[in-house]
Amino acid sequence: MSPKVKGSLVLSVTMALALFLETGCATKKYVKQQVDPVSGRVDELTEVSKRNENAIKDVDSRAQSGIQSVQAKANEVDQKAATADQKAVEAQQMAKNADAKIGTVESNFNQKISNIDSYKPVENAGVKFKFNHADLTDEAKATLDQLAAKVKDSKGYVLEIQGFTDKIGSEDYNLSLSQKRSESVLGYLADNHQIPLFRMFILGLGESKPVEDNKTRTGREANRRVEITLLKSEIESMGTK
Repeated sequence: MSPKVKGSLVLSVTMALALFLETGCATKKYVKQQVDPVSGRVDELTEVSKRNENAIKDVDSRAQSGIQSVQAKANEVDQKAATADQKAVEAQQMAKNADAKIGTVESNFNQKISNIDSYKPVENAGVKFKFNHADLTDEAKATLDQLAAKVKDSKGYVLEIQGFTDKIGSEDYNLSLSQKRSESVLGYLADNHQIPLFRMFILGLGESKPVEDNKTRTGREANRRVEITLLKSEIESMGTK
């Protein structure tokens, strides 16, 4: 190969190599120019995505917190409503109880008013007298002492005292004698036991209402008597129930 040809060949190879290298450099530069903006955009989008994700998480967290707060308040309202309902039921029951008590009080009051002058006998006692006498025997006084002890410090009672005789003597005389016997009982109870006079009522009935036959001595002794009946007011009886 001639030196001229050889030189031309070397020159051609050198130029081709330079062109290749220049082309490769140009290609890399081009690629870099194209890729860098895309890569930057991708990074930007990634950052935006992260921010959006964080924002979504924040919104979701606040939403959950809000939901829980609303739910708690709703539960509180439900509890208050339930409490109010319970109090309303209790108030209604209290009102019913009050009405019932008022009804009971009114009923008791009306009953007391109707029974204000109503008395019922609760005990009877009797004392006997000697023939043609109105003074009390020791046995009669003992009986009256026992009766007085039962009514001591009591209220709402009266004593009904009725005197009787046997059939010996005139009717007028026996009426007077039976009255004196009743007065003897009243005087003893008032003087010795301080029983108020307004609680004692006396009546002489003479020879009426005999408990035994006046034809016999035993019967006449039984008829010479004073009967004492202890009566209690219906109001007092109701108050002790």
